Amino acid sequence: MSEEDGARLLGSLRTVEVPASDGVSVSRAIRTGKRTKSLRVATAGVLVLIVAGVVPLLVRPGGTPPAAGSGFDPLVRNVSVRETDGLRPSSYITGRDVQVIFLKPVGGGDQKGSVNVFTADSFRYAAGEPLPDINGMRARWNGDSLALEWSPGAWAVVRVEGFPDDRDRTRRLAANLTFGEHIEIKVPYTVETSWKLNRVFDDEGDVQLEFENSVRIALRGGVGFVQGHAPQAEVEALEKSLRRADPPVTNPFR
Repeated sequence: MSEEDGARLLGSLRTVEVPASDGVSVSRAIRTGKRTKSLRVATAGVLVLIVAGVVPLLVRPGGTPPAAGSGFDPLVRNVSVRETDGLRPSSYITGRDVQVIFLKPVGGGDQKGSVNVFTADSFRYAAGEPLPDINGMRARWNGDSLALEWSPGAWAVVRVEGFPDDRDRTRRLAANLTFGEHIEIKVPYTVETSWKLNRVFDDEGDVQLEFENSVRIALRGGVGFVQGHAPQAEVEALEKSLRRADPPVTNPFR
């Protein structure tokens, strides 16, 4: 996934002013979102590339990292990266088949980096120029990105753009990755729903939940952000259940 794709996904939700109450008007937001058919279709086209073959699951695993061939838990980040050459991690997308980290310059600028970590079942990588192993992991260069076999048969794709020495910086970024992490995402709200969770978007603490029906929700102060379609009864049930969580919680489902 490119940074542009991530920006569209993170920024495509419509805002809805929420009255002073315990709940968020999800149904009104979804009705408003129906007017943006072209945007919704374009976004869905991106989602299909990422979530094909997803196995629904809401129960989070324990402290043992998932096997490379099994799905990730969307509420847990399994990879982390340190600030490298002035690029710092700024936003994350955690899905069942792929986890993404976007990086941006500490002092501002157009340069960028990204890390896409795939399960063994979701991505096959064979091409590319063989490189020396990185932290004991097989590595290959493919023109503008570095592929790293983080677990047998499972690959991560690392990319740095905008510098004269992108290749060297990409290798250093790959060397600073830590796999097998168990970082639970803190969500500033809770919800009651039977919908299955697909992905979580975390843009510097602005957390969005995306369900298997492609409805995405977020809660920021007194404003709800929603996009997608759903049966009216389920929308109303979600509307009544959405609550702020202070402090944020690692399990947003009640």
